[in-house]
Amino acid sequence: MAGKIEILIISDDKQAVESFSSLFKQKGFNPFGVYTSHKGLELALNDVFGLIMLDLNLPDINSLELLKRIKGARVSAPVIVTGGSDASVMAVEAIKLGAESFVEKTCYPDIVLHSALNALNKFRLEQDIQKMSKSLSSQYDFIGCSDTIEQFREKIKRIAMSSTRVLFIGEPGSGKQMAARFVHYSSSRATEPLAIVNCVALDLGKVDSNLWLESELFGHEKDAFNGATSYRKGKFETAAGGTLFLKEVGALRADIQAKLLRSIESGSIRRVGSDEEIKVDVRLMAASSLDLEAELKAGRFREDLYFRLNVIPVVVPPLRSHPEDIPLLTRHFLSQAGYESRQVSSEGMKFLKSYHWPENVRELKNSLEKAALITYGDMITVNDFKTVIAADKKRSDQNAHFTGTDSLDDNGRSGLFRPDISLRQQVIDLEKRLLTEAYDLSGGNITKAAAMLKTDRGNLSKKLKKLGLKINKDG
Repeated sequence: MAGKIEILIISDDKQAVESFSSLFKQKGFNPFGVYTSHKGLELALNDVFGLIMLDLNLPDINSLELLKRIKGARVSAPVIVTGGSDASVMAVEAIKLGAESFVEKTCYPDIVLHSALNALNKFRLEQDIQKMSKSLSSQYDFIGCSDTIEQFREKIKRIAMSSTRVLFIGEPGSGKQMAARFVHYSSSRATEPLAIVNCVALDLGKVDSNLWLESELFGHEKDAFNGATSYRKGKFETAAGGTLFLKEVGALRADIQAKLLRSIESGSIRRVGSDEEIKVDVRLMAASSLDLEAELKAGRFREDLYFRLNVIPVVVPPLRSHPEDIPLLTRHFLSQAGYESRQVSSEGMKFLKSYHWPENVRELKNSLEKAALITYGDMITVNDFKTVIAADKKRSDQNAHFTGTDSLDDNGRSGLFRPDISLRQQVIDLEKRLLTEAYDLSGGNITKAAAMLKTDRGNLSKKLKKLGLKINKDG
């Protein structure tokens, strides 16, 4: 609505219409009065007003019926009902039907104005929140126009309308976490917190992982265990009113599975070191790359917990099931990484669409960024992609024994830390991995690798030799 905010006043009381109109004009609003319900409804349905003032004593259509029609048509403007001192019973019914508040027609102008400003401010805030929620959900929308993605998108949109528990199932890198974010930010809980727990990362590098893991989910009291120097909320409490997403839930130990099941059934949690039951209102979503049904048969995952989590199962499609979306994804990822000028050759695109992508969309994104980095000029060729994928496979094989991961978990940790190895050795191992990746991506060209790492060629050569890495004599 551009310019002055327009206020619709519906009343057969000419004096009230004139009084309200005069008041709103003085404060910079643009009031518009009508004297019948039919005319008021006709104008209200245009949905161009910032506020509606509705008299509870209208002759042609019952005012409560008129309010129902306005609300049923999803008119966005808030409605303030007005009437005499004897209209209190109808006012209560009107508020139950969605009216913002009630003011007497004969009350002080300041009270009328205060109610109007409150309603307008609340309306603006709600609109801002809706815009923010739409913006956030659009950030996590799935890119693609294939039938596979269109059907998947429609399914998770429907799921967002409820507060039912959801279990996302899919291969690594397929987008389970993004789907969970989309559902949260498209739901009625969008303005409340989204807490994400990586169940794989919870056990890494903790001296007392039993208590620490329990604390991460449920919180702890001060002095509940060694190192608990202060009270702390767990993820259930930080997600109160919103959504808790358990990433790779299949990795949870049996004892934590039991405690999680208890919390789901009771709707409450207990902090470590406390017997107090704390009620929590969260929507629970979970995801797993493991086949949980196979985990059930193997006795590693509780059947009762599985059925509590698996109220709505959602299979996130692997990239190979919708290769026709790869050109769109390619343009998006290159632009996102700042490589808008890069193009993919026709042979390169054929390769991308035919490759099986074991790590799915995540692997495509990483491969595009690396290929854009090493290519000469603005055209990314099929050889660039083959070089990147070969280097990634070689590095993966070399580091098969390594327990960490290359990506950050949802608490901002890298997953690289190993408590059984000294800091010095971990730094050496990490440097070795980084230098090896750069050298492989350069195709064994030290000059190019040094440029990628923004370091001196001679310095890089020395480091590679010192770390015992073989280099090409002509590199």
